[in-house]
Amino acid sequence: MSTSPSKRFLRSLGYEVRLHHEASRYLVKLKRDAPKDAERCAAALRELAMNPFTSRSGVDVAPWKGAEFDYRLRIGRHRFGYRVDKGEKLVLVDAAWFK
Repeated sequence: MSTSPSKRFLRSLGYEVRLHHEASRYLVKLKRDAPKDAERCAAALRELAMNPFTSRSGVDVAPWKGAEFDYRLRIGRHRFGYRVDKGEKLVLVDAAWFK
C-alpha cells in the first residue's frame, strides 16, 4: 500500500510527530475528560509538524532549559515536552503534563 501523493508532499514539507506512550495516554484521558482541550492540543501537535521551532498563533513554543527536552509546547494549562531530530525530520513528544 503506497502513500498518496498529497500525504507524501505534506510530509516532505515538515516533520513527522511521534508521541511517547505516556503523552499518548495523556491525550486519551484528556479526550475523555475535556474533549475541547484535547482537540486544541491535538491541533497544536499537528502544527508542530510544519515548524517545531517557533511560536505562532495557537502554538506557543519555548526552548526547554533542562536536559530532558529541547522544547516545550504550551496549550492553555497543558504542556508537552519534545525533542527534534533535524536529520530524520522527526519531533518526539516525550512528556505531557497539566500545570
